[in-house]
Amino acid sequence: MISLILSDSHGRTDRIEEAVRRAGKVDQILFLGDLTRDIEGMSFDAPVISVRGNCDGFSLFGDSGIPEERRISVGEYTVLMMHGHTASVKHTTLNAIAKAQAADADVLLFGHTHIPICEYLPEGYELYGARLKKPLYIFNPGSIGRPAEGRPSFGIMTVRRGGGILLSHGYLA
Repeated sequence: MISLILSDSHGRTDRIEEAVRRAGKVDQILFLGDLTRDIEGMSFDAPVISVRGNCDGFSLFGDSGIPEERRISVGEYTVLMMHGHTASVKHTTLNAIAKAQAADADVLLFGHTHIPICEYLPEGYELYGARLKKPLYIFNPGSIGRPAEGRPSFGIMTVRRGGGILLSHGYLA
């Protein structure tokens, strides 16, 4: 299963369209917030699963019903999606990692920092005296709309049949 991962579009629907073209055929699009209305107004060949970011709460029409966090299954893996503002990821990923462990997640996806991140923490990895109960992939696609540094970016997550996760970044010109 192939997932396109997007975050922080901030009105740049042209860049969403370009990332979708570059990603090719995907099974789903995972949007990590800021601005969900960008992606909701578009049409795709794959289903979209979104979480709300800190810039998504400003609606004249009330709560969109989109959660700030979402636990989903992708193949045999559990993925915790969040924008990251409620876990203070701009300061540390520890709160987000703790939420991922509590959700029994294999993969933590978040945005908010506008900086691409791809890390793997093995089972038993120690964080401030606590050990991870299982391995955890930590992934931030960066920002498709307003990158903090460098070029606009997106992510691709490939879950292989029979096991195995591959996470990678793609960049726009």
